Amino acid sequence: MAADQINKNIQTMNNAADEQNKGGRIIGYDLARSLAMLGMIVVHFTLVASGTGAGDQHEPSLLSGLIAALDGRPAALFMVLAGIGLALMSRRARLAPTPAVVAGTRRVFIRRGVFLLLIGFVNLLIWPGDILRVYGVSFFIAAALMAVPGRRLLAIAGLFVLVFSAMVLFADFDRHWDWETLTYHGLWTWEGVFRNLLFDGFRSVLPWAGFVLFGMWLGRLDLTDPKINRRLFVAAVAVAVGAELLSRTLLSYWFTEANTGVDRETLVALFGTQSVPALPLFLLAAGGTAVAVIALCVRLGQICPRPVLQPLVAMGQMALTWYFAHIVIGLGALEEAGMVGTETLPVAAAYGLGFFIVAVLLSWIYKRRFRSGPLEWLMRKAGGS
Repeated sequence: MAADQINKNIQTMNNAADEQNKGGRIIGYDLARSLAMLGMIVVHFTLVASGTGAGDQHEPSLLSGLIAALDGRPAALFMVLAGIGLALMSRRARLAPTPAVVAGTRRVFIRRGVFLLLIGFVNLLIWPGDILRVYGVSFFIAAALMAVPGRRLLAIAGLFVLVFSAMVLFADFDRHWDWETLTYHGLWTWEGVFRNLLFDGFRSVLPWAGFVLFGMWLGRLDLTDPKINRRLFVAAVAVAVGAELLSRTLLSYWFTEANTGVDRETLVALFGTQSVPALPLFLLAAGGTAVAVIALCVRLGQICPRPVLQPLVAMGQMALTWYFAHIVIGLGALEEAGMVGTETLPVAAAYGLGFFIVAVLLSWIYKRRFRSGPLEWLMRKAGGS
């Protein structure tokens, strides 16, 4: 009885979401994309310009702690939002699955996936933390799974996590990395390309594509419904905080009481909430944070005047363009100016924030005249829609 009622409630939420989403674009998702870009830009600028990663003991503790708290979270938010977008794009193929509609949607997903994969490999020439390749492969996965029930999407996402965790335990994740210089040895070989993409890349298909599958499930819910939004927000915060507290408890125990002979670095990798390797506690913390941010942004999109949010919304609608541009133009400019590893953490973070502000202003101006950003337009052309 309880299971039947839960299924009925989920179906009701799915139907409500489908009806609501016919009414127009939910700007809260665009707002969330802009926040994801803010986080990624600041983290990447501090990493490159300061040469210190998050948590450096010689930097101001508050800022260092904030940068550390952002580790991997913006990327997770970006991936969950990608899944939501795929759910919305495939809504018709799911609800009215005629052969022509299903084939057409799959064709768009595959062609866009190829485009993102190619752009990702170009990006990888410059930036070892590229996530566009994973984004591209996720489109291929979505093409195959776009019509499966929500429970199955969640189960497959969980399988990604389990397989990756087992591989980390039984394989040497660090083997090909020089973490001091962020250099991956043997990358441009066939074996290196597939290994880096699927398993031991800075962002790899396992387990990061699981965020996209989770987002596809989330995109079937009506987050504009205040009750659903509130429940998701509370549950997401509880999951994120619970994962962080469990991580700290486990690390405190292993550091102070357990005598395992395992070095501190390995314990932090296994039980911490850092993004590399992306093990279950990180995935729970980052996933919970992503859902909380999305729910909050959707609510803000409902209650705040559109003109107030429009600059950030415009930036979010050009997130693909700015993801690529902040690496090629932003980080490239730092390298050309000889500012790699030369700045303090506050100065490096200020550079990142400044780049974001400029990107927001340019997006606001650009979107007054053009419908899509440059890369977004190219992706639409490549996808045939």
